[in-house]
Amino acid sequence: MKLPSAKNHQYLLITTIVLGVLVLFWGLGSLQLMSLNEGRRALAVKEMFTSGNWLLPTQNGELYLTKPPLLYWCSLVMSTLLGQVNEWTLRLPSAIAATSVASMVYFYTKKHFGDWAALFAIQLLIVNVGFAMLARRVEIEMLLTALCFGALLSAIQYVQDQAKPYWIYLSYALLALAVLTKGPVAMIFVTAPLLVIVVWTKNQQVKEVLTNKIGWLIFMVIALSWYVAVMSKLGSDIWATIAERDMLNKMLSDVVAKPLLSYIAWLATDFLLLIALFLYQPKRLWMAHKSNPDFLILLTACVLPIIIFSIFSNKHAKYLLPIYPIIIILLAIQLAHIFESCKVQVKWIILSLGLILLMIFAGFYMFIESKIFDYRVSVFSQFQAWSSTTPVKQLYTFGALDMRLIYYANMPIKTISLDELTQLKNAGQGALVLSEGKYHNKVAENADCQMKVFEPYLKKKKKLIVYGIGSICPN
Repeated sequence: MKLPSAKNHQYLLITTIVLGVLVLFWGLGSLQLMSLNEGRRALAVKEMFTSGNWLLPTQNGELYLTKPPLLYWCSLVMSTLLGQVNEWTLRLPSAIAATSVASMVYFYTKKHFGDWAALFAIQLLIVNVGFAMLARRVEIEMLLTALCFGALLSAIQYVQDQAKPYWIYLSYALLALAVLTKGPVAMIFVTAPLLVIVVWTKNQQVKEVLTNKIGWLIFMVIALSWYVAVMSKLGSDIWATIAERDMLNKMLSDVVAKPLLSYIAWLATDFLLLIALFLYQPKRLWMAHKSNPDFLILLTACVLPIIIFSIFSNKHAKYLLPIYPIIIILLAIQLAHIFESCKVQVKWIILSLGLILLMIFAGFYMFIESKIFDYRVSVFSQFQAWSSTTPVKQLYTFGALDMRLIYYANMPIKTISLDELTQLKNAGQGALVLSEGKYHNKVAENADCQMKVFEPYLKKKKKLIVYGIGSICPN
């Protein structure tokens, strides 16, 4: 059996790219919105597209400034080009961002650790469950990952070649766009690790990155542009409210608190047995690269966010997606070392497994995903068709309602209290009230009839019931 050659590498790379494109792009619009978070993002985009107001995001007509609008703007550009908002235009920015992350991972790893390590890196990234899933969702995290990782690599590039300060400017510009994607939390993935490196190693080039005045000016102009524009329109008090509700509550609230080591468990689960590669001669990895500034930056940028986010009460696995490319690079370095030192048969097994996993992922998203999740989202197309035929101009809901229903509705949906529901009935006007599971009895007590039942609704045994009040009901 022959050793894998450069020609084999080229064929494997082309096959990896083709399968990767299928994983990231095939059937992006084949499923309705899959999560409540997708509903939030999609609804904001739809209402901005309809109103033409790209400055102030809204949800169900209410001002929604919890997250900056860069992801919304990206989806709006796609939607404007196609003339409509749909699942494809909403998800395309995430898929493009994932492609840029994969490209950066490949070229960085190729330059510093060789062709085989680069091939393994792009394969491991694409077949990562969390990365592949978020690449196909209307979520902030993938765009944030692309911008933060790009900002970090730009800073590293300057550290390697400080004669070219435009890398600093690019780093700050990308970081500013990351802030416009999710707020100041983006700096935890870029600025905070660089600061630790300066304190730890006294590296002069990293210090130059952090103290560059032009870089900070670029950052401030881009990052604050939207915030200043909103403040000029709504007043400065608006940000105090947002900061208290969204940032402080998430960091300090114990309502949704999860164990301190939750992120470690989630990472171990998402990377499955691959995490065991770090147990293979870890001292060799450290000794070989400990004097390399860019390796130390990557390592710090991986570990520090885990520590910081573990302190927060509000924890979600996707929050750490920006460090996934770094973990993948470290894993690829280890796998390449094993590959170079193992027998020929083992080499071909490693290469075959990479392609097999890619084919499994491509097959899942091409043929399986839409079938196994259909029961969870098929209700939305049914609801959309029904809402287009109802005679009323507004729907009502008692209690919280999934944002996806509001997105797919062809009219506004107003949330009302029990008292307002009673008043609505006493007014004698025809109205339709939506009810999810635990509210059925309360709404039924005040309704005059049951107009429509959608089942299954999100879960196999859950229902969405439309109750009628007043003249809307049949005699």
